[in-house]
Order: sequence, then C-alpha cells, then structure tokens
Amino acid sequence: MRALFILLLSLALSNTFFSKVLLDDREIRDEAFKFAFFLPSDWRKNDIKTSKENVSISYSFKKDTTCTIMLLAFRIEAVKNMDDFIYYMEKDVSLNIPTRSGDYSVKDFGTYDMKSAIYKDAQFIENIYYFRTKLDNAPYNYVYMLRFITTNIYMNPDLEYQIKKISDSFLPTAE
Repeated sequence: MRALFILLLSLALSNTFFSKVLLDDREIRDEAFKFAFFLPSDWRKNDIKTSKENVSISYSFKKDTTCTIMLLAFRIEAVKNMDDFIYYMEKDVSLNIPTRSGDYSVKDFGTYDMKSAIYKDAQFIENIYYFRTKLDNAPYNYVYMLRFITTNIYMNPDLEYQIKKISDSFLPTAE
C-alpha cells in the first residue's frame, strides 16, 4: 500500500514538474526569416534589428546576467555553402568570436543541416550553432547563426542543459 502511495505521489509530482517545464517555454517564430524555436520564460528579448534591404535580421535574448543569445538570420537566393558561411561569421571582426575549441559537430536533417562548435577565450565560452536550408527549388534559402555567449564563471551543467534544449528546438521552417 505504501509503495503504491509513493508511486502515485511520484507520478503526480513528475507530471506537475513536466507540465510546468512545458508551459514555461514560449515559441519564438519569425515568418519572414522562416525559423522557430522554444525559449524558457526566464529569457527576455532584448533587441531586434533588420537590415535596410530586409535580407537579414538580428535577435538578442538575455537570461539574467548568465547568458546571452544572438541569433542572426539571412535570406539568400541559393543554397549557401555552410563552410563559407561559418568562415565569414568566424572572421567577422564585429562579432568578436573567440577561438574555436575542438571540432565541429555536424547533423543533417534532409532539408537543412547544422554545424556547431564551442569557442573559448580567457573570459567567455560560446556555443555556436550554424544552420542552413537546402531547398533547391525554393525561391529563398536561409542561413542562421544561433550563438550562446556566457562568461566562464557562469557555465554550469544547468546552463549547458538549457543551451542544448534551446538549440535542439531550433527549426528552419522554409519549405
């Protein structure tokens, strides 16, 4: 009888916990630049900037003082070479990306693919995810840089879990 009570109590608590986790996430969706992802409620949107030609957009999100997300999205007419895109982002002086630490992680999802890496210097750790759509017959393709920036002192397993959860939810929505 006691084991049944503990089992039922555990199920109720886990259901409450998972409901709270799922309900606290909100979807960030951009119809013009064709992407969506989920962001926990304790993150706030800081800024959005669109280029004059409306071919790129920049989002900034912040989680208290521990982490910042920069999301850059570009609309292009052809499928972009992923390595060229990464090269230009890494070399862009205005982005001030630290040196890459280790190899890229690569995933192919059919209509889009992703490369990610960790970048480090004496002060910052950055998890950067690069995505590109691969739609040969579409009027536009898109490339994205999803960049998580934190100082070394704030990186911990909980933040790593949130970064993975957010990046795993990122989805290019172009068809």
